[in-house]
Amino acid sequence: MTALDRPSALPTLDPATIKRVVLRNGLTVLVRRDVSAPVAAAVTYVKAGYFDETDDVVGIAHVLEHMFFKGTDKRGVGEISKQTKAAGGYLNAHTIYDHTSYYVVLPSSGFSAGLEVQADAYANSRIDARELDKELEVIIQEAKRKSDNPPAVAGETLYEVLHDRHRIRRWRIGREEGLRRLSRDALVAFYRNYYRPSNTILSIVGDIDVDRTLQDVERLYGSLTDAGVTRSIGPEETKDPEFRYREMSGDIAQTQLVMGWRTAPTDSPDTPLLDLASTVLGAGRASRLYRAVRERQLAASVSAYNYTPTELGVFVIHAETEPTTTIGAARAIWTQLADLQDRGVTDQELERARRLYEARWVRRFETMEGQANYLAEWEAMGDWRLGARYLQNIMSATPEQVTDVVSRYLVPDAASVVVYRPSSAMPVARDARAFRQELAGSRDALLPPTPPRAVRSSVVPLAAPDFERAESGVSVYRTEHGVPILVRRKPGAPLVSIGVSALGGPAEESPETAGLTTLMVRTAVKGTTTRTAEQIAEDAELLGGSVGGSAGSESFGWSITVPSKHFAAATELLADVVQRPIFPVDALETERSVAVADVKTLRDDMYRFPLRLAVEVAFAGHEYGIPVGGTEESLQSISSQAVVEWHAERALHAPLAIAVVGDLEPDDAAAIVAREFASLRIRQPAMPSAPAWPTQVIANATSRDKAQTALAIAFQGPARDDDDRYVTGLIATIASGLGGRFFDELRDRQSLAYTVHAFGAERRRAGLFVAYIATSPAKEGLARDGLLREFTRLREQPVSEDEIRRAKSYAIGTHAIRQESGGAVMGDVLDAWQFGGDLGELTRFEERVDAVTAERILDVARRYFDPAQRVEGIVRGIEPVVGSR
Repeated sequence: MTALDRPSALPTLDPATIKRVVLRNGLTVLVRRDVSAPVAAAVTYVKAGYFDETDDVVGIAHVLEHMFFKGTDKRGVGEISKQTKAAGGYLNAHTIYDHTSYYVVLPSSGFSAGLEVQADAYANSRIDARELDKELEVIIQEAKRKSDNPPAVAGETLYEVLHDRHRIRRWRIGREEGLRRLSRDALVAFYRNYYRPSNTILSIVGDIDVDRTLQDVERLYGSLTDAGVTRSIGPEETKDPEFRYREMSGDIAQTQLVMGWRTAPTDSPDTPLLDLASTVLGAGRASRLYRAVRERQLAASVSAYNYTPTELGVFVIHAETEPTTTIGAARAIWTQLADLQDRGVTDQELERARRLYEARWVRRFETMEGQANYLAEWEAMGDWRLGARYLQNIMSATPEQVTDVVSRYLVPDAASVVVYRPSSAMPVARDARAFRQELAGSRDALLPPTPPRAVRSSVVPLAAPDFERAESGVSVYRTEHGVPILVRRKPGAPLVSIGVSALGGPAEESPETAGLTTLMVRTAVKGTTTRTAEQIAEDAELLGGSVGGSAGSESFGWSITVPSKHFAAATELLADVVQRPIFPVDALETERSVAVADVKTLRDDMYRFPLRLAVEVAFAGHEYGIPVGGTEESLQSISSQAVVEWHAERALHAPLAIAVVGDLEPDDAAAIVAREFASLRIRQPAMPSAPAWPTQVIANATSRDKAQTALAIAFQGPARDDDDRYVTGLIATIASGLGGRFFDELRDRQSLAYTVHAFGAERRRAGLFVAYIATSPAKEGLARDGLLREFTRLREQPVSEDEIRRAKSYAIGTHAIRQESGGAVMGDVLDAWQFGGDLGELTRFEERVDAVTAERILDVARRYFDPAQRVEGIVRGIEPVVGSR
């Protein structure tokens, strides 16, 4: 028995459950049976990415990923995605520096058909020249979209500054000029060279028969010919790094501050230690950087990661700051790095990091797709069992080892820094020397040492709550004060999700108090009568989770997901946060500053901001039109007392429900929940008034110095309790996504956009149906006209039987796939209880979808998609606009 074979108590996959076969042509196949859900996933992992591209074809690996879906001799353009939808599943892909990965997730019943589609696309991609020309226009739009994303620009610029020669320094998706030069011959050559069986891993996990699946794999892939892969090895770095700095400006709201260092490749023994160092520094609310930077109002967010795409590594710290606090944030980060090197990592910090890693590992195994990706990624490193050894190294590392790698790699003089600031802000530093001087000698206040903490458990004896009924797989109980406890048993990964949901909140705010619920939810985790903010964070992270708060348009709540063995402790912690927050004034001010920063950052988001603009005019004058996150003005006016009173009125005595999903005994779980949440009281919800939809075309537009124009067109839609929402759900599937009408016409045929899709959004008394597209500013009119033509088609002509059959299979299949996630199931249970009126809809989904007909779709489209009664949210880019309105 080798070290890789030894059994371990760590959360890893049992080697006995995994069948590894190498076909005669060199294809490596990994198959695992998992019957915890009627789902199966396949990952096709090709060991070719941006690192394999020569300078004359930058971006070609990503272009080939797009062409993978553009047809074969057997399947025309769009048929690969349409046939996968018809089998009830979804597919997608991503390209990164060291590989390209394609994945498909399907109900088990459709897996064989889905695998056949994947095999054909892998082996027989046609790479038609005309389709390539059209797809290059789409990819150029994707590149523009990326250039409008401030974090992406800052991050990739850091890689460029940090390296002199290595291919990681290139803008990985490619630039417009180079993309236009790519030829079909170059693409075919790259495809024929790298897409070889011996350079590919096929990983399959799910509720399947292993032997039958291997027979299918042999039939579909076994006859493919193999040939040696000729690799293009890029240049290596030839000199040690020195301190580097680059400052840029643009039409953005917040400053991006990014620091980086060169580190070790994936297979280095230093890599798990550097990964732990990044967790100590930047993962969770108990991390050093969160407490030293975010909690001191120097940044709205801060994170750290160690990224190792096979042959090299980069350690990155990323903060999003106000322009006036950028230097302060940089100094605080610098201080923490120096302190980590001087005083070292503590035992408690390392234990917290280990618990987070252990929980992260368990979460990855919750889905078939997660398992399949895990197997493929580690097999690409040489053996899938290396993942278990990596986790073992994480769990056995010492504080001294982690401190040592920080001292060796995160050297101040070897850092590179990128500052991407708003054009309106003052420059931060003249050059690298000036910025280094700003940091030299800075020693911001160090964090106080953290006292040892023991995870709490309640000593109050359990009392059985009232059992009410079992419905749709959910056991319903009531606390002494009538609060429903909903327990859904879910086998599979040893995880449990606990959530508390209350109706109201944002829907009960006024324009002057907008964002009050958001502030209340966020500040609740910053201190209770028994715990400080730091203790809440540490207790949660020692359990392998984090207490998260959320505020939607008509509800709010808190939740946590942890390994099942920590259920009781996690429930006690969540109950403490929900029932006994003290809302410290200094914590409220921090959360207020972050909320204001979020409002500003929203304006940089070319997806969320146009949607926000559309919703504002769709529900003008109604509470649905009030932004959940608030406005800069409303957030500044909310007092500490208002937050305290809002919690007492809206959280402690509210239309509440508590849900638990995991592999637990329902009676035992409900008893623990009833004990810990004894302070909550139930009351009946208030029903908002129904908003009036605009009776004319209303556009809410703004202009920005951006490469694209983003357009959201919204029509009135059905409310949450209206069965028409199942119809609009199918319309969204027919219209958007791979193989959808909008996708086929506006992206595939006209190459107007990389992103185009549609979706429905329901409230209790209203709904919207939204179409979104991002395109070149000069093509705004063409994009709008194209979307409106598609809506007219839906109003005038019944959808085909093939379309409706595919849409139903996809809706039912993806709904089944969603059940893999305990957190998603918990959300569905709470949604059904709070908004659906009963739990029956959890098991009636397939029935409701099956009842939709082409006639109903036509009727709903005619009633809702009136082009004369639409609203638009528009963020216009810099090019002149042409085309009609």
